[in-house]
Amino acid sequence: MNISPTSSKDIKQPAFGHGNPWSDSPYSIKDRAIIAGTTALGVAGGLAILSKCAGYSLNPKKMFKNFKGSYLYKAPYDEKEIITMGAGSCLGGLAGGYIVDKNPDNRKAKLRETLMQIANISIPIIFVVRFAKGAKYLGQKFFEKNMKVENYRTKVYKATGAIAGIFAGVYLSNIIANKINEKIFKKGKGRPVQLSDFSAHLDDFCMAARQIDEKNPLIHKVTMCIPLALMVAGNEVGNKTHEAGEHEKKH
Repeated sequence: MNISPTSSKDIKQPAFGHGNPWSDSPYSIKDRAIIAGTTALGVAGGLAILSKCAGYSLNPKKMFKNFKGSYLYKAPYDEKEIITMGAGSCLGGLAGGYIVDKNPDNRKAKLRETLMQIANISIPIIFVVRFAKGAKYLGQKFFEKNMKVENYRTKVYKATGAIAGIFAGVYLSNIIANKINEKIFKKGKGRPVQLSDFSAHLDDFCMAARQIDEKNPLIHKVTMCIPLALMVAGNEVGNKTHEAGEHEKKH
């Protein structure tokens, strides 16, 4: 189906980060369900690839018969896993968006949003891990006598680094996403980071918690929600439309 641009009174700044794609979507419930379905398939596809590469069975009967022995339960959900599932979510959402909407302007907006969301998922995760490990090393290097000891102060170093990584990663991914808009799609400058951009980074906060105490069973169970959290990005992509007043940058 084709969706007409919104009226001028509904003009919004270019979306960045995870909003609420369902409440703001111009599509019907059926179309949104299609987008949600392809997004879920994209995440499932990413999980299947990761599971196969890790040597786990893809047989559903075996997975549910021994769930604690399956990849879904044992997956570390580190950088590789989150980036792979995030890319699957975005590509799945893009596929669903293309299925329900043949408007070329809307499709271009969805493609642009795909690149932005992939950057928004990948860069903060990388920063969280690198900052946490870097803070641990520096803390132990300058303040701890025995670098092999894992104590509460070491966890404080890692927590400080991980939280700093979230903020640095979100800001940098915003800059990169806006550059993508400007260079590839010839769009004008995007908006600056807003507090709401941090609201749905559950994957980043789970990764930060895991860096602090990866052996904690409660943290492990919380990280199992990451695949669901990453579906927000795919739905954001699929429901993205060309907004009124959104023009190409003239050379």
